[in-house]
Amino acid sequence: MRAVTILDRETSCPSCGAPVRFAFAGARAVVCGHCRFVVARTDRGLQAVGRMADLLAIPTPLQVGVDGRWRGNAFVVEGRVQMDRTDAPSAPWQEILLSLPELGQLWWIAYAQGRWYLTKEEPAPPGGLPPVDALRPGMQIDLGPHGLWVVQEVGWRRVVSGEGSLPNVPAPGALTRYADISGPKGRFGTLDYGDGRAPPTLFLGGLVDPRELTLSSGAPLEAPKAQAAAMECPNCGGNLPMLTGQAERVVCQYCGTASDVTGGKLAALGPLPRPPVEPAIALGRQGKLHDEPVICVGFMVRACWVEGERYAWREYLLFVPPSGGAEQTAAVGGAFRWLMEEDGKWQWVKPLEVGDVRDHGQSVELGGAVYRWKQQVTAVTEHVVGEFYWKVEQGEQVEATEFQGAAGIVSRERAPTEVVYSLCTRMRWRDIATGFGLPVGAAPPGGGQSARAVLGVVFIVIILAVIVVAATTMDGCAVGGFFFGGGGGK
Repeated sequence: MRAVTILDRETSCPSCGAPVRFAFAGARAVVCGHCRFVVARTDRGLQAVGRMADLLAIPTPLQVGVDGRWRGNAFVVEGRVQMDRTDAPSAPWQEILLSLPELGQLWWIAYAQGRWYLTKEEPAPPGGLPPVDALRPGMQIDLGPHGLWVVQEVGWRRVVSGEGSLPNVPAPGALTRYADISGPKGRFGTLDYGDGRAPPTLFLGGLVDPRELTLSSGAPLEAPKAQAAAMECPNCGGNLPMLTGQAERVVCQYCGTASDVTGGKLAALGPLPRPPVEPAIALGRQGKLHDEPVICVGFMVRACWVEGERYAWREYLLFVPPSGGAEQTAAVGGAFRWLMEEDGKWQWVKPLEVGDVRDHGQSVELGGAVYRWKQQVTAVTEHVVGEFYWKVEQGEQVEATEFQGAAGIVSRERAPTEVVYSLCTRMRWRDIATGFGLPVGAAPPGGGQSARAVLGVVFIVIILAVIVVAATTMDGCAVGGFFFGGGGGK
């Protein structure tokens, strides 16, 4: 181990002897490009603390060494870290370190579900950060001078790979805890609890318009390009178009084989049962709804059980291509919408930013309007086909709650580690069919027992009577009205 000072920038890897360079004065670690060991710089010298795996094939235009400008300030890409969640090890993501030397700042930028996020380390509030075990998805936390935030996700993660210079010393493979938080108008943050041996670190920022970042070539920051526009099902060889470029799991529409998408390849997991009905909107069909070009990329059947009876509904995942062009579906980017149908009635579902919703338990606020509790069920995913931007599972369950307001329904779906909100508004089949170029008079297929078919008029009257008697004692049982989901806890 060789003694070093804070000013040492050029040195040799203590593992293999290859030259390494700490790219900026505050760098505490660098990944040796020769042996892949993490070289830590401490007050006692250099130390090799663990070996990184080879970089995963996650595309990005922000390679180490690329420079450009953001809001008039020069930046340089100094490093990147690739991580995965312990409950989804085949869905890695990466965070890229930008150095802004003119401001003396370090920012982390990440790309997820068609959007760019920028965050930087901020001081913890005077009272410190809340303990991770006290956090629950959907709860509101007060970060003092940083304002009020909503917990969006709590989980475990680990570093799997990385490169370049880094401000902290990553421990490859070590499990660490984190909580993602959301604020109004696209604000985003992370509470990094590490392995619990040091105080947690706070990172705050939010959504960034990629047009604000330009590379040294003068080109704007563009979305990463998808690695493949189509793949073959590893079981039957059927063509899977991969329309979004963001799929984490694909279920073959021909044979029902579920596969994970990793590094541009499909890894078969096994067969799933086919849905009991064909979707009313075929996978891959393009259309236009609410002035947005959309492509149907996924179909699922979900259900809940109330008083021993099954309520079923169907959901369609729609992809809004980047730049609004369906011909650009091979590019990663764009947004997602949902259509849901139960007993011939349709809902248009638009995901909401978690931080834009104020959840008071029995009511929520959105844009100054109040939506009041209507019903709550456990929604179960029964059948899936197509591509999905999360690792959808047959049998996965979420606590699904509806809040009724003048503008529609706010749907909250909460799993043990995550919460999502959506705004649901009615749509006519006539408008949907016209938007997709389908026969307007064609009756959409049903599926299983609908609420109306099962209960009937007499049973509905009985249920309404039960509600009046038991409203004050019931805890989360949706026996009034019919449930429309919010997109499967995604």
